[in-house]
Amino acid sequence: MLAREIMIPEPYVAAAGATSAEVALLMRAKDISVVPVVDNPKDRRYLGTISDRDIVMECVAAGHDPKTCKVQTHARQDTEVVTLDTELEGYKIERLDEKDTHIRSTIVVVDGNKRVVGFIPHPEFIQGIVIVRE
Repeated sequence: MLAREIMIPEPYVAAAGATSAEVALLMRAKDISVVPVVDNPKDRRYLGTISDRDIVMECVAAGHDPKTCKVQTHARQDTEVVTLDTELEGYKIERLDEKDTHIRSTIVVVDGNKRVVGFIPHPEFIQGIVIVRE
């Protein structure tokens, strides 16, 4: 089972310069909770991911103004990234961060230029992918 066979193609993304408030509005409008953060919407080069929880915990709860807080500031770097042709049968995702037990399991799919071309939400529900939490 290749990543290209199960991914959501051309997912919604957040530009690095977007504010947390703007991304929260996108999440609400599209009923999504995690988006890849990219350099810009045209080139879509992958920089990280941001979740609704990241916005709440790292921006709002930290006392930052979501209307001025840029998502790149709080983008995660620990999201799994694979290519279109990555074999996912037997693929292991290891979660070692004891501090954050609420990490969302997602996989970002990129092409050879690190351009976001797909997204796999909730890989823990896909037979053949193993999530290891230590």
